[in-house]
Amino acid sequence: MSVHSRQAAPPEAGRKPAGLARKLLPFLRRRRSGRTGTVVAAAGALVLALLFASVGPVHAEVRSLPCADAAVSSVPAGEIDSAADPLDDLDGADGQCVAGAAERARGLAVVGAALSELGTPYAWGGGNAEGPTVGFCDGVNGYLDGVCQADHTVGFDCSGLALYSWYQASGGAISLPHQSRLQREHGRHLERSELIPGDLLFFAEPGGPIHHVGIYLGNGAMIHAEHTGTVVRVLDDVFDDPTWGPRYVGATRPAP
Repeated sequence: MSVHSRQAAPPEAGRKPAGLARKLLPFLRRRRSGRTGTVVAAAGALVLALLFASVGPVHAEVRSLPCADAAVSSVPAGEIDSAADPLDDLDGADGQCVAGAAERARGLAVVGAALSELGTPYAWGGGNAEGPTVGFCDGVNGYLDGVCQADHTVGFDCSGLALYSWYQASGGAISLPHQSRLQREHGRHLERSELIPGDLLFFAEPGGPIHHVGIYLGNGAMIHAEHTGTVVRVLDDVFDDPTWGPRYVGATRPAP
């Protein structure tokens, strides 16, 4: 798309995360892998800085999942076993608690996968379940100043980044189509009040079809691959952004 959004400001330094997020960081370090190997600690730290920098919207999101954080929040920091699965402590909890915690853990893994690709170039048609790929030009998309860029750029388009991140985070259980309007129907539709990190945000022109997707980070931020000539980056105020805010049409949490 031809519109440009402004570069996001760096996230604020976050305070020490608690509960599920604190336990998830070593899990992401150990198990998340991709074309460049294990996701580096910096990506995990950025996840936590974005999600737990303030007590506002994110705190409300956590509280909307009644048992998502409570089952692990009582574990003292010094007693965390980095070799353990962050969901092990939920054994025996009721079904609602397990589902909420599992959804949030998977969402954080989606965010970790997407953040590991920060700076990867945009390529129309680029990206698959394993990582960035060479894109292509279709007569309309993939060009910059009239010159095809996608056919020699290894990268992601918006839906390619989404499908990659969800495939990696789910261990292959969730395989999304490579088209934003189809991804919209590949899971449960959400109200804004229901959003948690990892959910997919969709955008369209007024009255038009969906043409863009991003990954929600929490605190009103999203990560996305925007258009030819840009890179995968964070937009820190998507709902108030003059470009994307008015084009937001809904959100989906993908499911197998």
